[in-house]
Amino acid sequence: MAARSGAGRTVAVIGGGFSGTICAIHLLQHLQGNDRVVLIERERQLGRGVAFATAEPSHLLNVRAENMSAFPDEPEHLLRWLDRLPADERAQGAKEGPAGTFVQRGLYGRYVRDQLAAVLRAGRHADRLTILNDQATRLVRHGTSWHLATRNGRSLETDIAVLATGNFPPAPLPYAGCVDNPWQPEAVEEIDRDHPVLLLGSGLTMIDVVLRLVDRGFRSTIHVLSRRGLLPRTHAPAPSYADLLLDAEDRRSLVSLTRAVRREITRAQVAGFGWRSVIDALRPHSQLLWQELSPADRRRFVRHLRPWWDVHRHRAAPEVAERIHRLQAEGQLVLHAGRLEALEPSGPWSCGALATYRPRGTTASLALEVQRVINCTGTAVDLAAVDDPLIRQLLTSGTVRADGARLGLDCTTSSMMIDAAGQVVPGLFGVGPVVRGAFWEITSVPDIRSQAVEVARLIGRSLAGTVPAAA
Repeated sequence: MAARSGAGRTVAVIGGGFSGTICAIHLLQHLQGNDRVVLIERERQLGRGVAFATAEPSHLLNVRAENMSAFPDEPEHLLRWLDRLPADERAQGAKEGPAGTFVQRGLYGRYVRDQLAAVLRAGRHADRLTILNDQATRLVRHGTSWHLATRNGRSLETDIAVLATGNFPPAPLPYAGCVDNPWQPEAVEEIDRDHPVLLLGSGLTMIDVVLRLVDRGFRSTIHVLSRRGLLPRTHAPAPSYADLLLDAEDRRSLVSLTRAVRREITRAQVAGFGWRSVIDALRPHSQLLWQELSPADRRRFVRHLRPWWDVHRHRAAPEVAERIHRLQAEGQLVLHAGRLEALEPSGPWSCGALATYRPRGTTASLALEVQRVINCTGTAVDLAAVDDPLIRQLLTSGTVRADGARLGLDCTTSSMMIDAAGQVVPGLFGVGPVVRGAFWEITSVPDIRSQAVEVARLIGRSLAGTVPAAA
């Protein structure tokens, strides 16, 4: 695209959670003075999304505050923001310990909104950002621009569009009475404190729901069922490990890569480092390692290794993990490894169910009678099954396609979307979890913020005419 004189160009960012908000901030800094950004978000508060919309005090970030700055070139930005808070507010919202500082997720959402407000207060960007409290429902290519429609009947033309839709609730399970969205307030409301519940999935989403239940005075048994019965590991001090070595032979397949990581953990332990240091050392390389894998190896990873990677890579804050382990020791939290076979209505409760499952490694089935079943399997990744009008329209029209592992939408390494015919879509980008399949590690702040900067730079250069729009 060549730059137009006069009115300038428009970039529409669809989604105002962390991905969209931080992308809009960087776009304002990289676009020319007469270019505009339109940020579209259906929720009234920006910067929250699924992750940071919680107001629960016990819901902490699972990444240290030291690594959660919104700006990759200012690693201590969040820490400085926390230091400016009143002492009592900081003490309540940031839990400090040997493993680092862990911030309440709701407070972090406030931090993100403050960064957008600071950009607008600077003055020169205030009239270049339009915020629409609405939901994008349709996006159609018109020549060299895009026509965008919203649920409330708005219609606008934009030169470039950025999909930053964030995470979606888990796909509904084929059982009546199961609470499919664990983040909605109703998931734990009007619940009998003295009768058991069943949570499906044993990851960080499950931990969120357990803490919400216990903080509301729930006294009965919390059953947790997952295929492997794995719990997220705990954050602990992890000194930086600089001797990670993965050569070309190590990276030729998923099998060789898995062996190499195990070798590196053993080698690090001999030198006095723990496995956490090795996993953290992999982080800067994880996107490249993922992209080097064949499509078949990516699918194998998702099917076989993903649960093990997730529990080691996405660890729980020490205070949170301690509570979970204490609930296990007291017998209130019971972890089951097995496969769910059936859910049948049961008991006097409106959502009561008799859950039948087969424990891992056995052939006999067991049953649990519970007053409620909550789906805690995590965010939806197969976007073809997501109930979102925009995603559905884009897939149906062939404007975008799912990636080979069905983890999100397909895109290039420069975050430009790929259509059903395998062609790059000029002027359409994806930022954050929506393009998980192309990057794998693109669901947490450190990864998204770096991607947002690169996308903003590329869009700025394309609108200025220094690079083609399909670069």
